[in-house]
Amino acid sequence: MTDIIPRPFDGQPLGDTLSGDLGAGSPAHAWPFHGRLEAIAGTLLSGWVLSTASPHAPVALRVAAGRAEATILPDREAPALSRLLGQPVRCRFAVDLAALFPGVDLTGLPVSVRVAESGQLLENAPQTVAGPRAVVAHVDRMEGQRILGWAVNTQDEGEAVEVEVLVDGHPIARIVANQQRRDLLARFTTCDHGFESAVPGLSGTELSLRDRRSGAVVFGPIPIVLDEVRASRSGALADRLDGLAALLEEIRTDLPRQRRLAAYPIADYAAYHREHGAETAGRRARLAPRAAALGQDGPLFSVVMPVCDPPLWMLAEAIESVRRQLYGRWELCIADDASRSDAVRALLRDEAARDPRIRVSFAAARQGVCAATNRAIGLAGGDYVAFLDHDDRLSFDALLRMAEAIGESRAPVLYSDEDRIAPDGRHVDPALKPDLDPELLQSVNHVCHLLVVKRALLGELGGLRPGFEGVQDHDLVLRLLERVGAAGIRHVPRVLYHWRINPSSLSGQGGNDAAILDGIGRCVREHLARLGRRATVTADLETFRASGGLFHARVRPALPSPAPMVSIVVPTKDAVDLVRDCVGSLLSRTMYPNFEVVLVDHDSAEPQSRPFFNTLARDPRVRVADFHGPFNWAAINNAAAAGCRGDVLCFLNNDIVVTEPDWLSEMVARLAQPGVGAVGAKLLYPNGTVQHAGVVLGAGGTADHAFAGLPGDAPGHLGQAILPRTVSAVTGACLVTSRTAFQAVGGFDMVHLPVAYADVDYCLKIQQAGLRVLWTPYARLLHLETQTRGADDTAEKAARLAVEAGRLRARWGGLSADPFYNPHFEPLGPTYGLLRPQPD
Repeated sequence: MTDIIPRPFDGQPLGDTLSGDLGAGSPAHAWPFHGRLEAIAGTLLSGWVLSTASPHAPVALRVAAGRAEATILPDREAPALSRLLGQPVRCRFAVDLAALFPGVDLTGLPVSVRVAESGQLLENAPQTVAGPRAVVAHVDRMEGQRILGWAVNTQDEGEAVEVEVLVDGHPIARIVANQQRRDLLARFTTCDHGFESAVPGLSGTELSLRDRRSGAVVFGPIPIVLDEVRASRSGALADRLDGLAALLEEIRTDLPRQRRLAAYPIADYAAYHREHGAETAGRRARLAPRAAALGQDGPLFSVVMPVCDPPLWMLAEAIESVRRQLYGRWELCIADDASRSDAVRALLRDEAARDPRIRVSFAAARQGVCAATNRAIGLAGGDYVAFLDHDDRLSFDALLRMAEAIGESRAPVLYSDEDRIAPDGRHVDPALKPDLDPELLQSVNHVCHLLVVKRALLGELGGLRPGFEGVQDHDLVLRLLERVGAAGIRHVPRVLYHWRINPSSLSGQGGNDAAILDGIGRCVREHLARLGRRATVTADLETFRASGGLFHARVRPALPSPAPMVSIVVPTKDAVDLVRDCVGSLLSRTMYPNFEVVLVDHDSAEPQSRPFFNTLARDPRVRVADFHGPFNWAAINNAAAAGCRGDVLCFLNNDIVVTEPDWLSEMVARLAQPGVGAVGAKLLYPNGTVQHAGVVLGAGGTADHAFAGLPGDAPGHLGQAILPRTVSAVTGACLVTSRTAFQAVGGFDMVHLPVAYADVDYCLKIQQAGLRVLWTPYARLLHLETQTRGADDTAEKAARLAVEAGRLRARWGGLSADPFYNPHFEPLGPTYGLLRPQPD
């Protein structure tokens, strides 16, 4: 279609951005534009774009809605930016898409906005047109010449809705709904949508509210109560409603405590299992209709079991656990690996004779667990193969849960959580796993049991590989990952497998530690070689003992050659002592060969600060830049990044101290892996406990640090506190990212998240762009958290934190689930510390 420059929509401008200025002495900007698609409210498209090199120059934008395209030229005032830049700028846009694309059905279309000159996609784009603007509102009560109520744009809860008050159809006042109403959290994800306003001339018959932007009446009409008797009754009702609101607020405030009281400490998992995991008649009765509903339409499972002289009663229990499955479409394929026990062979023959679903193969000579398992797979005729060891047990609902998950996802590979059965019969040591994590899998097999694989896929891979006995499962999962990708491996977060603690098994024999570690090292090296990745892999008794007995491999990805330049951005306001330790340790202890330090002076006021900063700048690796204006962590770092010379950006707090020389090499090497967009470090408090080991979404209600307070060398759940892994977010106190990724997603959100959560939001944008966020424990630094700015311990700071938390939740769908944090864990308790019951 022909490009047009539309006349801006005649509506109200949205909130203004905050920014900063690095000063005239800054080098040329690494990229010339910052911008954001803020919202699509109904058909109103709004946002801003700014040329950092030439703020006065208008920046043409290319808008695409489906296949329709047009060019717009932002020309609205941006008062906040104008104040910060010291000069007027007109860089905002608010365009009616219906007028821009007449005759186009916009509902459901993706809308993208790019800089016409460079093709750069604005942050937060694309978005989808949701259809007509959806504002809901309510007047709670009228008191004399005042009205109280609320108004919410359900498509964009970040908007402060402006409504017109209509009396008998005539507008008499305008009100902006932006006051906090915590009772609204029962209906919405944010609560700053209330209003209480004087309305002179509030007399007449009927009152209505009209959304000023769309012109639609969103509440009323309702009668205006004028007589004192009715007003008194209304006041009494209002008092009762206030009391109810206070009670609801008390319940909401106390909910985290009540949830923690209802949860189980993970150390008390045995009690948790008795109450919520064990097979009972009630649980079977509740789940039986679901199994019946699948009927003959569900997949046929071939449970394969290699057998080699297990204790007879353990073998009997393993077979019985299959027979007791609620889901009936199964067969049990057993390959005996020349067991010496006549009783074992007799039991197997008896079981096959009494149940036609059980097939048994006997070997004349012992061949090993891999060959025996492959023979069992050869007996299978099912759609999927499930692996069961001869001394372990399946949960009674294991195959039902797997069948349901296959019906939902059609995944070719699935795995579940598991626990262990102690010699006294108690269920202990639950392995409550994350979703499939390729990074963690290079160190440890976090998949393990129960593993279910499409039989045809197993055939393509050739089954298990002899020579990897003891680590055959790890080797298989790595090969499956190469074939189907992480998206093809589905995690079913239920404890469906009970791994018996059996000293006679291969994993229970301490003398095999070196052989198992050698096997882990070999299968990981071969995996990386098949992927074409350059890395050093270590798996030996030294790493085993240093981790407290965790079977794992240490993978060191190769650093690119030549090493890319890293720009380390360190914002500060005064704090000479902190800066001395931070920058001094960067310069003296960091062994990375190619970096610069950009020290950003944010309006330092103490007389000794600037002379000291200038002294640091005598080192050719250090530059000092200026930022002026209110504290805005996101804007400070965005402005600094625009002037950085490195291809890699490292955002670092001024209260970080380098303690190990290879921290930056480790982070850059991880970042250089394919598909990685950001990397975080392990941050320790001065007392040696963990401050940061990744961020868990939903923890604490929004997002919080994993393993906070854990001893620095403790492995944590499944070793996740000492092994590199994929996470949903990392802290901006030490965050390494590529310039390309930072530019592609528009940097940090300095408009809506100026102080808190901009780092979490950035990591989520990185993942939305198809990149992974990694955390590595092999980059360890000291963190004196919030030593400059202070903690969020005042009412004003707490309110600001709550507002930004609400914005983050509204943007990302509530943050109720983190794929790398098992849902068995209670999010309102200490991370990995409390278990919450799961519904059947």
